[in-house]
Amino acid sequence: MSAHARKVLPVLNPTYLYHETWPGNTTSLGIWRASLVFTGLFAVIVMLIISITTLPKVRRKHFNLFYFTHLFSILMVIVICLHASTILYCTAPGLAMWCLDWSMRLHELKLLLYGELSTFGNGWYCITVPIPRSRLAGCSCRSPLAHFFIHHGDSSTREVHPFTTITHLATEDATTPAGNDEILIQFLFRKVVAATPDPESMARRPWLSKICSQLRREPAKSAQWTEKIASSLDHEIDQRSHACLERKEQILHTSVDLALRLEGPYFSPADPSRYHTVVCLVAGTGISGAIAIAGAFSALQTLRSTAASGISKSDSSKFVWRRCVIVWSVRGKDHVDLLPLMPTSEVELQVCLTGPGKPRQDITAILSGITQNMPPNASTWAYISGPKGFIQNAKRVCKATSKVEYHAASWDI
Repeated sequence: MSAHARKVLPVLNPTYLYHETWPGNTTSLGIWRASLVFTGLFAVIVMLIISITTLPKVRRKHFNLFYFTHLFSILMVIVICLHASTILYCTAPGLAMWCLDWSMRLHELKLLLYGELSTFGNGWYCITVPIPRSRLAGCSCRSPLAHFFIHHGDSSTREVHPFTTITHLATEDATTPAGNDEILIQFLFRKVVAATPDPESMARRPWLSKICSQLRREPAKSAQWTEKIASSLDHEIDQRSHACLERKEQILHTSVDLALRLEGPYFSPADPSRYHTVVCLVAGTGISGAIAIAGAFSALQTLRSTAASGISKSDSSKFVWRRCVIVWSVRGKDHVDLLPLMPTSEVELQVCLTGPGKPRQDITAILSGITQNMPPNASTWAYISGPKGFIQNAKRVCKATSKVEYHAASWDI
């Protein structure tokens, strides 16, 4: 490096000038040296905040706090570069990847997509939205499990929520005519209403418990995100029902237009087609991933029947998957018929209703019943999704059953 260039950018200290650092003149560092304590302290505080928000309890209850807090990581990296200037060369590749990643995210989020919100009743809703086909261009992942981050500006300007799509993207892309620039995907969710204290249960509590509850009582919670997005359809249905009652007509349509932004898809590594039997152990809205897996099974069955006469031994390995079983555990008061979403009748759907006075799902007995009549060399794979306790129980059972491999859909890191 020339002497003139070194006066501008010393090789080992890119944030200092030549006369401040070369050859070891520490008396002229001035404000840079004084700032080392503050930049180091700031970086430690940001790292501490990020670490706290990654705790499972905080992340699950306050996902958006966790999500947006991590954006401060770029500030931490910049400050660390000021604190220890030689680290710039180590972080440059990562910073370049970070900038590329966020440029791709913002490019996806700037596109406003117009879809439809429909209801199945009993608080269950389905979002159907077209996405540009170009989002799957060059994607070689055939996993049926994919999730998107949904941003609905009318419900919240700052909230984004990850949702697993019930659509098998590879099948939808293959079956959509080549001239279409968009493919339809769907999301299933259940409306969550903000919890309110029960006056009767509060009245039965001991006086000390009442005082403690009053001391730690939080302000009234605002409506949950799913409640906000579902209210647009509920309001429309109420208006239509009043109009139809006046005209003595029946409500024919239970859907409303919806505008939102999507970031994704992001795939989970899973290949159920390598196994003879696939069992989906799901609870509540965890059935979303199971429906996508059923779509992959339906596509494979169609391909097998089409090529049945010309399957060679070399191609037979592509058609190992012979059975797909979905075991859905849902509270009796939350149950709704989701058969219209199932892509094929060949999928075995078992519904286990739970709730007060009803036994819990016996996962051990279910797996034993499914695997006991299988061929000797047949393999089994389980997809697990639902509440944390349900996932942990199902994982424990699958680990105890040596013949069953599994994939648990969990946001834990």
